[in-house]
Amino acid sequence: MALTDFTPLIFIIVAIVGTFAQMMKENRGITTSRRIEILLSWIFLVIVGFGGIWAFIGHTFFADRVAESIGWPVGNPFQQEVGLANLAIGVLGLLSFRMIGSFRVATIIAYSIFMIGAGIGHIWQIITTGNMAVNNAGPILWMDLLVPLVIIIFYLLGQHVHRIEANPSLK
Repeated sequence: MALTDFTPLIFIIVAIVGTFAQMMKENRGITTSRRIEILLSWIFLVIVGFGGIWAFIGHTFFADRVAESIGWPVGNPFQQEVGLANLAIGVLGLLSFRMIGSFRVATIIAYSIFMIGAGIGHIWQIITTGNMAVNNAGPILWMDLLVPLVIIIFYLLGQHVHRIEANPSLK
């Protein structure tokens, strides 16, 4: 396995480090909902945003190498379409770093549908073709399935905690 096979994990680490650095900087009187907001902002910026743009670059400019790492045939024209979908989601992620509310919900929906769908596709390839290539059955498979769920859970938790903090009588 090459270092680039672990790039998705590097994005997770950077998002966690950025989250903790910002929390330490804002430490005084920081609320739970603010902590969740900081975490989500870093997830949107690094994992969804930069991760989506990274995937766009790979599927577009290094298509044959990426295809081989996934266990796909090289020269697959769908690589360009997958790359553009990644670019769209990456841009949504970058914008969601600061934009909140309905915009983030739409980004979560788009990201989750694409990634969970990709994860199911990886599982299907494992079952039907025995494709155990590193970028089909390795860290990317787990990231495709788990990161959308983490984002959904933290978004909903953040909304709940914010309501309780704004209305302490709801406790």
